[in-house]
Amino acid sequence: MKTTLRAFCIIVIIAMIGVTADMVGQNHAAAADKPDYYEMLAKLKNNDTNVDFLAFRLAYTKTQDYKPYGADSSTKDAAFDALKKKNYAQAVTHAQTVLETNYVDLDVHLLCRIAYREMGNSERYTFHTSVLQGLVGSLYASGDGTTPEKAIVVISVPEEYFVINANGLTSVKTSTLAANGHDYDRMDVESRKTGQKSTLYFNIDIPRRWLARNLQKK
Repeated sequence: MKTTLRAFCIIVIIAMIGVTADMVGQNHAAAADKPDYYEMLAKLKNNDTNVDFLAFRLAYTKTQDYKPYGADSSTKDAAFDALKKKNYAQAVTHAQTVLETNYVDLDVHLLCRIAYREMGNSERYTFHTSVLQGLVGSLYASGDGTTPEKAIVVISVPEEYFVINANGLTSVKTSTLAANGHDYDRMDVESRKTGQKSTLYFNIDIPRRWLARNLQKK
């Protein structure tokens, strides 16, 4: 994974468009009915963003494409490489390939947002803005990350780093802990602007359960 390149691109893009913890969407109904991921995906692909993005993310974890630890990142790397070179059309082409198997990827929707803006495609820019706001909002609906009890519930490690980058932070140290019957990633972070240190907590129950199930199969 070209971590340095991707982090550079995300930091630059976020600085340009101002994605922060205030970017909370409106669709956070409880996912009690367990809607189907592919039904919601079809709705989104039809440009209808009136979906429950929390349910959408959770439903994705039930699909065969869900791989919180082992997804192939080569196409995503290529998308960010093209973005850095200002080859926006190629960046979007690679991004769409990633979205075919992971439509909840925050980084890729952010990439599409900036690429379509630079290409002058206001319709697609607005669409990916709405999707991104919904996905980010569904993260912050679970908590603000200040304590384990208020941990942000994530379905993958990239979501943790998206939150960190989006808030102008740098990860200094990562550790895991178990408390209250849950598993957490504790991220010691500092502000890139002021150097102020703080700690964020992420609930990693969902990816941990996926990992346990897949280890049992081997």
